Amino acid sequence: MDYFTSDLHFGHRNIIRYCNRPFDTISEMNKGIIENWNSVITDKDRVFVVGDVSLCGTEETKGYITQLNGHKICIKGNHDGHEKHMLKVGFDEFHYSFDYEMPDGRVALLNHYPIPGAMFKGYDLLIHGHIHHGPRVRGERVNVSCEIWDFTPISVDRLSSLQLSKDEEGDIVDINISENGRIDLNVNVKISDWGGVSDHIFKELKKFWGHK
Repeated sequence: MDYFTSDLHFGHRNIIRYCNRPFDTISEMNKGIIENWNSVITDKDRVFVVGDVSLCGTEETKGYITQLNGHKICIKGNHDGHEKHMLKVGFDEFHYSFDYEMPDGRVALLNHYPIPGAMFKGYDLLIHGHIHHGPRVRGERVNVSCEIWDFTPISVDRLSSLQLSKDEEGDIVDINISENGRIDLNVNVKISDWGGVSDHIFKELKKFWGHK
């Protein structure tokens, strides 16, 4: 069985206060997330962590990840390291984004940030994290942030049963970078999708600068 979660934030003391997590201490939070995970995940399962695994050192992170059951797949979030680092701390796979085929044949894009519909055309839905509060479903997007799923990975069967709705038309993401280094933007999106848009803009700029 496949499962999804995101924004675990292992070792991040302030996340308890920032997001009103129901834990008194960071140790209680780390332990609770691990126990909830292992209560549903076996070593026969795959778990996609859609970004933001931890905010602590390599060895501490590894101590948490190696306690988790299953085949663990990291989709890079804004607080995650590069591929070599994430594999070192205990993940079995690492991706910047991921095309996932649902059991009913629909194709989902797994991406840490929520993004406007104009940026995931060709997909049936978006599975994302980054936003630490509800709703669980917004249009064709499913938020798998652990806060809104009781700090427990959600199964693909449950995710498949969620009722999605068509996005309203109107999203615009038009980015042009000229040869002389001028950027022309025409963007009209919901504020909740801006993080994904700004990440996309930065990636386009890196192409211009010749960075990988």
